[in-house]
Amino acid sequence: MTTTETATRTGLAAALPAGMVARVVTSAGGIAVVFVLAAVFTPSFYTAANLSDVLRQIGIIGVAAVGQTFVLLVAGIDLSVGAFIGMSMVMVAQFTAGSDGAIPLAAAAVVAFGLVGGLLNAGLVVARKVPPFVATFAVFILIQGLISAWTQGSPSGRIPPGLSWLGAKSIAGIPTPMLIFVVVLAAAAFVLTRTTYGRRVYATGANPVAARMSGVPTGAVVASAYVVCALLAVLAGLMTSGYTGYVDNYLSRSLNLDSVAAAVVGGVALSGGKGGVGRTTLGVVLLAVLINFVGLLGAGNAGQLLIEGAVILGAVWLQNRSRQG
Repeated sequence: MTTTETATRTGLAAALPAGMVARVVTSAGGIAVVFVLAAVFTPSFYTAANLSDVLRQIGIIGVAAVGQTFVLLVAGIDLSVGAFIGMSMVMVAQFTAGSDGAIPLAAAAVVAFGLVGGLLNAGLVVARKVPPFVATFAVFILIQGLISAWTQGSPSGRIPPGLSWLGAKSIAGIPTPMLIFVVVLAAAAFVLTRTTYGRRVYATGANPVAARMSGVPTGAVVASAYVVCALLAVLAGLMTSGYTGYVDNYLSRSLNLDSVAAAVVGGVALSGGKGGVGRTTLGVVLLAVLINFVGLLGAGNAGQLLIEGAVILGAVWLQNRSRQG
């Protein structure tokens, strides 16, 4: 073996640690296994209509999971994502009353709400030093309380037909949520891998003390991650609104877990500073395919939660093994 070949292999080994390779292979293998099981037990999985639904699920879950990835990279977690999605749906229904003419006003209100809510999370975590789990869960409860008060305990309402292009339509046979996800994914990947801000995100998550001593404004970086997550959550809420055509409170809550599960299953470290949107994408695909497969089997919501819980536990176990190694 030549010196050049040895150096090349050493460089690849450094760029692709064993733990990372194991997580990528595990996620890809999991997707392959589900596809094989679907072929055996639920042949209807491969119909054009169902595959289109899978792509739609990937798009909606993926947008929320990209936002969650930013927070996880700075060693945080956002448990308020589902509440932002739910409030977005309620706001669209309440502001428009099903009328297309009020969509711009509703969209502006939803974005403003996402910005304020993200800053609230950031303020609790950064300024008040509240643990992210507690802070974001408190915001989740607060928003759910606002939804209950606003809708008198029964979230409902019609979504204007003009919003359906965000969730229910397709372009060249590809569901629009999937296309939106691709754009969000590309933008996030560029920001995290090609900009100073992205390097600061990783540095803050990996070692906030060292990053701060190096001149990184760690507080601002952490705050920005929560704002990004909230804004992408309300975008996912608008997409979900366009898909369902009505306010679905359960669906918004399930996306809370899905956004965390997809990132963790993909290999984004809960301890911060490791992972990226590429790994999150693998988790998103695995989760969406698995959810669809379980649904076709008729396992219901209980079966879906059991499967997701088992997958998350498996992913965390792999992370711990990798860290110990």
